[in-house]
Amino acid sequence: MSIDDIESTREPTADDATDPSAIPIPFPRRSGVYALELPRPTIPTARLVLEELRVDVDGMMPTMTVSGTRTQLFGGGVTWIARVAWDDVQRAYTGTIFYRDGRTSLVPHTDVLVTLSGGFPFGGQRRARVTFTGGGRPDATRTFVFRRAAFRELGIEYDCASDATAVTDYHLHAHPNRPADLPNTHLTIEGAFTRLGIAVTKTGGDDVVPVIKAGSDGLWTDIEMHDAMQVHWSKWADTPQWQVWTLFAGQHIRGSGLGGIMFDDIGTAQRQGCAVFSNSFISEPRPGDPHSDQAVQRLRFWTAVHEIGHTFNLAHSWDKDELTRWIPLADEPLALSYMNYPFRYPGGESAFFADFRYGFSENELLFLRHAPERVVKQGAAPWFEEHAFERIRQAAPNALELTVRVNRPAARFEALEPVVAEVKLKNTSFVPVVVDRNSLLGDRLTVIISADGREPRQWVPYARHCYLDDPYVLKPGESLYAPLFLSAGLNGFDLAEPGHYRIHALLKSEAGEILSAPLGIDVRPPASREEELLAPDVYTDEVGRVLAFGGSRGRTPALDHAGDILREVMERLPDSALAVHAAAALSRTATVPGRILVEDPEQPGNREFRAVVPDPERALPLIEKAYGNLGAAADTLGHIGLTQQVEQVAVALAAGGEGVTQEAVRLTTDLADTLDARDVLPAVVESVRTTAAELSG
Repeated sequence: MSIDDIESTREPTADDATDPSAIPIPFPRRSGVYALELPRPTIPTARLVLEELRVDVDGMMPTMTVSGTRTQLFGGGVTWIARVAWDDVQRAYTGTIFYRDGRTSLVPHTDVLVTLSGGFPFGGQRRARVTFTGGGRPDATRTFVFRRAAFRELGIEYDCASDATAVTDYHLHAHPNRPADLPNTHLTIEGAFTRLGIAVTKTGGDDVVPVIKAGSDGLWTDIEMHDAMQVHWSKWADTPQWQVWTLFAGQHIRGSGLGGIMFDDIGTAQRQGCAVFSNSFISEPRPGDPHSDQAVQRLRFWTAVHEIGHTFNLAHSWDKDELTRWIPLADEPLALSYMNYPFRYPGGESAFFADFRYGFSENELLFLRHAPERVVKQGAAPWFEEHAFERIRQAAPNALELTVRVNRPAARFEALEPVVAEVKLKNTSFVPVVVDRNSLLGDRLTVIISADGREPRQWVPYARHCYLDDPYVLKPGESLYAPLFLSAGLNGFDLAEPGHYRIHALLKSEAGEILSAPLGIDVRPPASREEELLAPDVYTDEVGRVLAFGGSRGRTPALDHAGDILREVMERLPDSALAVHAAAALSRTATVPGRILVEDPEQPGNREFRAVVPDPERALPLIEKAYGNLGAAADTLGHIGLTQQVEQVAVALAAGGEGVTQEAVRLTTDLADTLDARDVLPAVVESVRTTAAELSG
């Protein structure tokens, strides 16, 4: 059955332009894709406009949405979306455009009125007449001709490992645990999408992939699946295309707790491959269920559709706000959707399938049918996070929790202010857990920065430290912490532009990968002309490195220039958070002894390290600027950075003699009081007080 064969069950009125939702006898659906009806070509080629309309008001699970794309040859394009409702007076669908992506001047209006006509029983070709109004522009009316009922068209191939079972269909009445009015239908994977307006067609495949392709142990890794895809998939290409490959495999190297995965995050064209693992928990018999075999078959089928959904860039129902959003979406943990985990649903798998109607949520359908092609099409917009369908075992939850946070009341940052966060690894169980004490400081930690309208990027710090594993017993409720200077790194300044960002951290541990909840931060636009003028000088590699490393002693033109920029910041933006960072970096190098590599001017090429003597007289004003208001300093430097910097500076000051020892004691005492007032761990506060006591002699 094609999507054009799907009929509603309502009856038309005498009027041709009528609301399909008010028609009680069968009639062909009017939802689908319409193309702009063009007159004979008289328009200059350079001004030629191509336009497509998507009407989504009837058929199965309509979202009451009209959208379109309008493209001008050599002039860019725009995608727009409007939610609509039937207007009895105007005999048409009306609504406001709530989303635009691209060159918005191509569709400057704010509202649409859509009149549908033609088709059985009215006769004639199906047409849509759209009037665009509002936005301070003259009204514009265009006519579109029906082209097809499917909003998207996708080709799919299935291949199966020699030790696996391919499940590509399911009879909806095979298991008695189902909605009472669920149609008695035999549903294929292709049909699961096609009946919802996404036409999926099998293009070949059915190869048997030898298990030897998975390595000597017969277990699959992501790389091995990707290699097999290139060999066995007839449509393989490292380019965006409406094609997807599904592999039915035995077991992933992670073990039986992994039921399926969208694994193709390698190369420039991602989201083209997924896999379902037969020899995993999805195939375990259901104790006490006389229809256990059908329950297994149902979950295998569900898993396949779930993973294919990920290739369309659909997120899990409960983590929509964690990923790059095309529009702001709320999490849907109660959604009866392919994208929700049945065992996460209240009441578990049984409760989920008792009400599941084999579909997607309305927001998911809105995305599939109407989102810009670049974010839906396989191989186009990348997917920063590997989506794995893993079992959540209530009996053995993950003992470790990863958190990214900032030490301030609200995660809002001034323009030019460095974004400093901290990552926390906590033992949430009731038993001790052995971890690597340095796990948050090396390559095991990955941080991803994402924002609306741009691809997610990995934060790459200027330096990576290679530590010897240091096993540490993390007690119940105990945590490890590490600072994150997120503003700058080898990618440049990922947080320079004003806007809303989301920060994720992923830690690779012995127990597996631990993903943090997203930290949302807002970067404000410049508040003054001075900030705008300083931005090009601040957002340079040299300044980024000096701020990230907490100072520099210069001796190269670039680093000397960075120091000059930071002094200029203190002068021109004295009340800014960036000025605190600048003063902290400059005070540290003026206070703490160190060494520099210099070249003998009389013997070029002859280099040596020379000690740099502290200059307390120059340092004290900088220290006052950086740490005079320790509460404000804690907000922008973070608790970890502030504590490390103040203790280092204070110890160096005290070593300079009696004249500055008193200042060192005052600084550490005030720091301890500030941290105590901010509910920092008592052990940290006590350590700072101990330092103050030792400095006082």
